[in-house]
Amino acid sequence: MNSVWLQENKWKDVENYLQKRKTIIIPVGSVEQHAKHLPLGTDSFVAIKLAEDVAKETGTLVAPPLWLGWAPHHMAFPGTITLRPETLTSLLYDVAKSLIYHGFEKLVIINGHREANLPPLKTAVTKLRNETGAFLTIVDPFYIGSEIGKKIKKSEPGGVGHAAEMETSHMLHIHPDLCDMDQAVKNVAENHRYFSHDPFVSGDTVFSPSDVHEYRSKTNHVGVVGDPTVSNKENGKIYHEALVHNISDLVHHCEENIQVELRNKEIPL
Repeated sequence: MNSVWLQENKWKDVENYLQKRKTIIIPVGSVEQHAKHLPLGTDSFVAIKLAEDVAKETGTLVAPPLWLGWAPHHMAFPGTITLRPETLTSLLYDVAKSLIYHGFEKLVIINGHREANLPPLKTAVTKLRNETGAFLTIVDPFYIGSEIGKKIKKSEPGGVGHAAEMETSHMLHIHPDLCDMDQAVKNVAENHRYFSHDPFVSGDTVFSPSDVHEYRSKTNHVGVVGDPTVSNKENGKIYHEALVHNISDLVHHCEENIQVELRNKEIPL
């Protein structure tokens, strides 16, 4: 391979790769407001960098990134682009089905957009798994990095949410040039314990969707949920390296231990 990125290789390179390997990584993110201190593309930048570093660690190809996700509540702030959930499901479905047609058997989707992207992504991979027999798995940093996140977390309960501590530390490590910490502000609201958005706080929770018409005021007219002010690049490096280690371990397991028999290899039409 000339590059870990599928789009930077020739078709013959991919044909040769498939003689030895059957796994490919697909980064999925979002372009949405991330308060005043982080760029709109934060979720995509995170997914792309994780995919690239895991690929270099494991010798795995990476598909072109899917930059856009499902983010209707973030439309409260300018610059956000949202897909309909059906569109995101169809987009991942068509990309994955094309790859499966060529003989990729194991697809690791790295989701940089946390909970919001998960329903449409889960729908796509469930359809594909049952239609084609391919193995698909979705990796979300908040979940595959849960243990390290709890260990390095500095903020109070509720401090990890959107454009908050963990995302900001991560971005300070991978794209410090795109961050402006002078603009970082804290917004930790007092909610009923069932409505905790912080994944590192234990307790019983429920899901309640955000309303775009209230989102601006509920995020302090800035777009932040949590506390980015305690973030630092040192923790971002620790967090990123732990994620790369865990995802690489998963990729090795998929390539070496997951047995797949493809069926219904069809072109998306």
